[in-house]
Amino acid sequence: MAVIGGGVIGLACALELRGLGAGEVTVLERLPGVGLGSSSRANGGVRAQFATAPNVAFSIFSIDAFEQLEARSGLLGFRQTGYLLVTGTDEGERRVRAARDLQRSLGVPTRWVEPDEIAWIAPFVRADGLHGGTFHDRDGVLDPAGLVTVLERDARAAGARIRTETSVRAIVQDGGGFALASDDGSLHAEVVVNAAGPDARAIAGMLGADVPVEPVRRNLALFLDPRVEPTPMVVDVDTGVLVRGDVAGGWVVGYSRPDDPPGRDTSVDPAFFDDLAERLPNRFGFLADLALDSARCWAGLYPETPDHHAVVGPDPAVPGLVHCIGFGGHGIMHAPAAGRAVAEVVAHGRCDTFDLRPLRPERFDEGDLVVETAVL
Repeated sequence: MAVIGGGVIGLACALELRGLGAGEVTVLERLPGVGLGSSSRANGGVRAQFATAPNVAFSIFSIDAFEQLEARSGLLGFRQTGYLLVTGTDEGERRVRAARDLQRSLGVPTRWVEPDEIAWIAPFVRADGLHGGTFHDRDGVLDPAGLVTVLERDARAAGARIRTETSVRAIVQDGGGFALASDDGSLHAEVVVNAAGPDARAIAGMLGADVPVEPVRRNLALFLDPRVEPTPMVVDVDTGVLVRGDVAGGWVVGYSRPDDPPGRDTSVDPAFFDDLAERLPNRFGFLADLALDSARCWAGLYPETPDHHAVVGPDPAVPGLVHCIGFGGHGIMHAPAAGRAVAEVVAHGRCDTFDLRPLRPERFDEGDLVVETAVL
């Protein structure tokens, strides 16, 4: 079978497919190496603090997997410093409390924290008007490059073949499967796994399928501070800004404008800095006294869907085509779960570990959407 896309999602699919005995697996990656696309531009955040059951379930599985991978390899740099979501509004409190209740009902021990505890966990947060927040101490951050290294190594060790600098130019059905034409020759596969990230819609289109996945640029900034220690990922729910102290010697800061149009530009958007200047004073005013390192700001692509959920499952119109796409900014944190889900679908014809109904491709045509609101 062919897995199109050599980022963390494609590598995790290949590893899990081999682990479940799904036969020969070949990963096709258009770039010179694996993990050089969106995976290389990720913030590395890992959290269970979502507002929908499918995303919480994927996070629970993946956090367990990351803990095991880190213990075995030491290469992930997985620092479980937690995620802290703070708010100073009634609506923000309603949202994070509701999400906290859902998470706890699914087995995640997220807890409500009062302003005095926030001052202890994250003393850099401006306390004026705080209602409180939620905290889960198994959330954290990892090194995306380390995760790519481990997944590639383990996938190869399990018998997966990985072909880089191999753009898929065409896919046609040929009776018993698919014929794929690529830059370095042809390949026959009984099953095609679409794990192409920002290119997912184009890959689906080669087979006459359509998936509403569009790449959207997201930006990150680094404020220099040689004294900083690793901190929780702190999210100001009221403005959408997230901040964490990083071992790289500064504060990594993100904000995603919800009305950004689709596109493939990965240069840093100049308007991003205006957005930060407007929003940082709400909770992170201390950053105004630090230097912004413009040379180390960066941007990447979120493959977004209309309901901010991934698309995982068989294509309803093309037998043998399985999608694992549209993870937005959650590909790094959900890769182990995504790989397991796809492997079970291919090997067993169903997924027993997760309920994939909310993620099925046909939900868009059916108008049966569950919208994730905890999007950062």
